[in-house]
Formats: sequence, structure tokens, C-alpha cells
Amino acid sequence: MKGQRNIIFGLIFALLVALFSIANVQNVEVNYIVGYFETPLVIVILSSVILGALIVFFVGGLKLVKMRNYTKKLEKEIEQLQAALRKKEMPVEIEQVCLEEEKGASL
Repeated sequence: MKGQRNIIFGLIFALLVALFSIANVQNVEVNYIVGYFETPLVIVILSSVILGALIVFFVGGLKLVKMRNYTKKLEKEIEQLQAALRKKEMPVEIEQVCLEEEKGASL
């Protein structure tokens, strides 16, 4: 359900950007360090939105990769701890511990 909601919000946002862009078709001068050029405002708006989306996508992707690596590290650590517990011989079974606790509680 969350994925569908995100898709709907994305489509609504894309529609609003498209309508805003179409309403602004006059030429503008874009200045950068070594020069300038003239282009329709709709191109500036759409390229800004696309560039922003790409930046968010790559930053989110990096965070996702870091989280996956961290999860894999934790899973390996869990496996190592479980293996260590299996190797270690327990002097008392869990059932015996429960029985002893019940006896102690009844005193």
C-alpha cells in the first residue's frame, strides 16, 4: 500500500511540474561561470527537476548500499554467535532451570 501511495504522489507531483512548466514558456537567460545562454523557462524547470531527482536517487542508493552492508555484517555476527553457543556445552538444560525456578518460587 505504501508503494502505491508513493507512485500516486509521484504522478501528482509530475503533473504539477508539467503544468507549471507549460505555463512558463518565455525565454530566460541562464548564466554560468564562463558564459550564458538563452533557453525557454520550461527547459530550465524540467532539467532542474530531473537533476534533483537524480541527486536524490543516487544519495538514496548510497544509503541503501550502506544499510545492506551493515545488515550483512550483523547477520554474519549473529551466525558466529549462534555457532559459538552451539559449541559451548551447557551444564544444565533449559527445562531443568525452569523446574528449579518453579521450586524456588514455591518456597
